[in-house]
Amino acid sequence: MTAGMHNLRKKFVPALIVSLCAILLPLSGCKIVPNAQRTTAGGSSTNQSAAQNTAAGFDANSYVDSVWDAQLVPHYDTKANDLAKVIEAIKKDPDEAGKNFGQRPDAEGSPWSFAVKTQARIVSVNTESRAGTMLVEIATSSGPQQVTLQIGPVIKGSAIRDSLPFFSFEKVTNQLEFAQVGRAFNDRALKQIQAALPGLTEAGTTVELKGAISITGEPETFVITPISIKPVAGGTK
Repeated sequence: MTAGMHNLRKKFVPALIVSLCAILLPLSGCKIVPNAQRTTAGGSSTNQSAAQNTAAGFDANSYVDSVWDAQLVPHYDTKANDLAKVIEAIKKDPDEAGKNFGQRPDAEGSPWSFAVKTQARIVSVNTESRAGTMLVEIATSSGPQQVTLQIGPVIKGSAIRDSLPFFSFEKVTNQLEFAQVGRAFNDRALKQIQAALPGLTEAGTTVELKGAISITGEPETFVITPISIKPVAGGTK
C-alpha cells in the first residue's frame, strides 16, 4: 500500500464510522409497536374512534333493556309469523320467504332473519353441553317438522338482533358495539326463558314459544333462539 493510499484510508474510515453512528443512534430509540397497542396510542382513525366510543360508556345491556318491553315484545306479539308457514315458505324459496316474512341487513349475502311463533311438542332436552338445546316438533301441511331451540347458557348467533326492524348497524358507531348488542339480546332472552325451563323436561309437553330464526339458503336444520317459552295448560300427553 502506498503512503497516499494509507493516508486516505486513515481519513475515510473514521469519517464513515461517525456517519454510521449519526444514522443508527436515533434508531436505537425506536421499537415495533403491535397493532393492538397502535390503536391505543393513536392508530387508524377508525380504530381509534371505535376505542373512544366504546370507552365513552356505550352499554349494550342498557340499550336492550330499554327496548325489550317497549319495542321487542310488542313486535313479536303483533308481527311474528307462524313458524310452520315460514318453514314451508323457506323450503320453497328462501329468498322469497325472506322478502315476505323476514328481515336482513343491506349487505349482500347477509342471512334472512324471522320473528316466529308456534305451539310445539317437546321431543327431548339436552343440557349436557353448555350450548343446551330443546328439540321440539310442530305440525306442518307436509307433516311433522322437528325444530331445535337454543336454551343455553351459551346462545349462538344474532338471530334476535337481526330479526328486528327497529335496529340496524346505523344505530351504533362501530362493529364492536353491533356485536355487543347481539350478545345482549341473547343474554336477555336467556333470562326470560330460564324460569320456565326446569318445568319443561318431559317429552310430550306442549309449549307455546316465540323466537327468532336466521337462515342462508335452505338450512338442513331449523334453529330458533326463543325470547319466550311456556307450557300450554293441559298440554302434556
